[in-house]
Amino acid sequence: MNLNSIWSVLEESSEILFDGYAYPAADVAAQELSLPPDHYNWVTALWLFDTQSFTVAQYMRCFPYGLAQANAERFASAVQGGYLASDGDGTYRATESGSAAATRLIQAGEEVMVALTPMPKASLRALGNLLARISDAALHLPEPPAHVLIKAKRDLYQRTGTFAMLEGFVAHCALLEGRRDDCYIATWKAHGVEGHAWETLDFLSHGDAVTFDDLHKKLSRRGVTEEVHAGDVKELVRRGWAEEGSGVYQITPKGKQVRAEVEAETERLFFAPWACLNESELEELSSLASQLRDGLRNLDNMDNPGSIK
Repeated sequence: MNLNSIWSVLEESSEILFDGYAYPAADVAAQELSLPPDHYNWVTALWLFDTQSFTVAQYMRCFPYGLAQANAERFASAVQGGYLASDGDGTYRATESGSAAATRLIQAGEEVMVALTPMPKASLRALGNLLARISDAALHLPEPPAHVLIKAKRDLYQRTGTFAMLEGFVAHCALLEGRRDDCYIATWKAHGVEGHAWETLDFLSHGDAVTFDDLHKKLSRRGVTEEVHAGDVKELVRRGWAEEGSGVYQITPKGKQVRAEVEAETERLFFAPWACLNESELEELSSLASQLRDGLRNLDNMDNPGSIK
């Protein structure tokens, strides 16, 4: 059984649910609450940490690809807006208005998703039960990798009742997405590179040679500065993972090999808990995953009749 194929279908269903329904609904709610454009930075932190205090370093254990300084600036802006409170030593916590806003955004997305009927409930429940077994096995595997995102998401979904939505599919699929992120982050971090440098290598691995200006433009959304990206490409060249010529940068065979090794190790770690299912159960999971994906595609086409899938 091709586990990558099954996971790809599950991921597509998750993307349809979140990109097509949950996030647009949350964006509407954010507009109604007059939240600032960069609200997802601190809202995500409150989803993960709830009422607990947190630091930029703790936040970046979950999202290591940006800059600490940029995250600190965004959190400081949220403090000024009254959504976060700070004790002055780099520790943040939710205010009443910040907590209410974060809760409203996740509720808005869930209200849209819970109304969907992409497949019979019995089939959806069977799918959720199989994914629950895998996510439970993942949570009980010994570390490393550390159970950072998968635990944070589990706690979030327990607080919000998400495990009951769409018969458990949404929560357990998202837990597995968190597990994969935990595996991937731990694997590339073993090479001793910063997240923004690894993201630069990842970007180079997906295309042809690019100029520095184009590279920075594509990757600057996280607040990484031009100066930091200049240091990243120098580091990649020093390691022999990238090369520069005639004003453009491209990945080297060594860089491709390193990235391929990281992907392979990520998959080994990620799919380890899937061994809790036998072959017939994996076949059932594959069939149910395809049914859900097809059902969601049909719903999406009905909601957007002009879309091309």
